[in-house]
This record gives sequence, structure tokens and C-alpha cells, in this order.
Amino acid sequence: MSVSRDTRQTEFPNTPGIPSDPETPAELRERIDRTRRELGDTIEELAARADVKALAQRKAAGAVRVGRRNAVPLAAAGGTVLALVVAAVVLRRRQVQRRRYPLRHDPRTPASVRRLVERMAA
Repeated sequence: MSVSRDTRQTEFPNTPGIPSDPETPAELRERIDRTRRELGDTIEELAARADVKALAQRKAAGAVRVGRRNAVPLAAAGGTVLALVVAAVVLRRRQVQRRRYPLRHDPRTPASVRRLVERMAA
């Protein structure tokens, strides 16, 4: 399919990369080389965006930097959370034990009743 110079100018007026009137073969080669370089740069950018592993490593490195900057508040918050978890576990175990053995482990139960319950269980 041959395209005349007039048709090309009407279809692609002032389109970058498509010369409207290349003056010399050297200029045309230079434009082709520039277009190839631009295309190569674009492909490299797209490949960098699609590299999930590298993106994850960058985000992890950023999180480590933030953690190092805020080490003391982070440690205090972690200690507080740990203390709350331990307290919740201890309180939950006490509740379960009181439900299973309500008279033996309740400190409000008189000693005489506890002894009676222990004799009956034995």
C-alpha cells in the first residue's frame, strides 16, 4: 500500500515520531533511534511497575525505616498489647474454672461447704 505525502500529512498532522517531511536519511535515522530509545524507556518503566517482588521489597524497607524511627513508641505499644492479651487470657481461664467448679474455687464459699463438696467428689 503506497501512501502519498499529502495523505500522510492529512492523517497525521504534527504527530511526534512521524516526520511530516524528512529532509535527509540521516535525520530520519536519528528520529528512528530517538523513538526506539523512548520506547525502550517506556518498556523499562512498565516492567518496573509490574515487578511485584521489587515493589514488596521497597515497601518492606520503608516499613523497617519507619519502625526504626519510632522504636520506643512501637515497643511501648507492643508491650501494652501483650499485657492486655495476657490479662484477657488469665481472666478467661478464671471464668472457665469458676463455671466448671463453682464451689471449690470461689473464695466467697465458706470452708465448711468446700470440705463437704470435696468429700462428695471423692
